[in-house]
Amino acid sequence: MRQRITRGMSSRGKVGLVAIHRKHSAVPEALGQIWCRTLKVDSVDADSDFFGLGGHSLLAIRVSMLAAKEFSVDVPAADLLTDSLFSSMVERIEAASQRTETAELATTSTGTEA
Repeated sequence: MRQRITRGMSSRGKVGLVAIHRKHSAVPEALGQIWCRTLKVDSVDADSDFFGLGGHSLLAIRVSMLAAKEFSVDVPAADLLTDSLFSSMVERIEAASQRTETAELATTSTGTEA
């Protein structure tokens, strides 16, 4: 049975998302909370579809803005419109975070932007 991320619960030990992510990440839990609040649902899992849970274009913009603020990365609403799976959005945010961290490390080590 697939484990779910629910409002206010920790993602530790949640097999559904741990299987997708090799390293521990706070993204699934925090993004899950954003989705739950915005879509007014109790839980989401890796296979949850934004539009299947009642989302629409205006809510996609809201989720994108909240996620961008939460994770300090660019989160285009258009990406959610073209691939609306929760796990896909998690992967995009983690990749953007990794790029940002890499750029920050390059800036710190050289004293200039890469």
